[in-house]
Amino acid sequence: MEQKGVIYILTNPSFPDYVKIGYADDAGKRIKQLNRSECIPFAFRLYAYYEVSKRLTDTNLHQMIDRLNPNLRSIEEFDGKTRKREFYNMSPEDAFSILKTIAEINGLEDRLHKVKPSEKEMEEEETAEENRILASNRHHFKDISFTSSLTGHSYKSSTNERGTLSIYDVTVGEEVPNNATPSKREIVRQALSDLTGKEEEGTLYQLIHRLEKLVLKKEKGSISS
Repeated sequence: MEQKGVIYILTNPSFPDYVKIGYADDAGKRIKQLNRSECIPFAFRLYAYYEVSKRLTDTNLHQMIDRLNPNLRSIEEFDGKTRKREFYNMSPEDAFSILKTIAEINGLEDRLHKVKPSEKEMEEEETAEENRILASNRHHFKDISFTSSLTGHSYKSSTNERGTLSIYDVTVGEEVPNNATPSKREIVRQALSDLTGKEEEGTLYQLIHRLEKLVLKKEKGSISS
């Protein structure tokens, strides 16, 4: 079978939740074009490719994937226009399984190739992951105990293993879920108002940081006395 081009799967540590799927006569040239941009921290790399004998258009390929699941494609409204991109919210393994199915149907498994990452690419992925972990822990919430007159319950707040705010309802013995009624923000806002005697406004994170300062100051004063 004469090769005309490849269907490629590209990954990028800058956005690990997405893969770029497209067609190119020459995948190497396509990657070089993409990596000329200085708008992304890390370069694209070739995860896998499937050799095809007929020149394709990206539209044909993307329509096929959209029929499988229209919710995977990255679509946004910008300047009054709908922009559909070649990025799909799926793991590289799931993207590869699509190409594998196509190859098996056509009896051309030998045309499908997974590319082993270079040492440099593996180092970049580790660096990107470390940066994401640092970013997720940027809030540095302190462990505090407080009550809220909104519910009459006692609570404990801390930073969970994901680096985000966790509020535990001591009275009922359960963590307050993100979709709780009243919400975490409302509970914390009222707890802060209980201490300041005035209406408090702000985001959940702003409110909890203010509450932390007051609670820790109050605890320090109790210890000193």
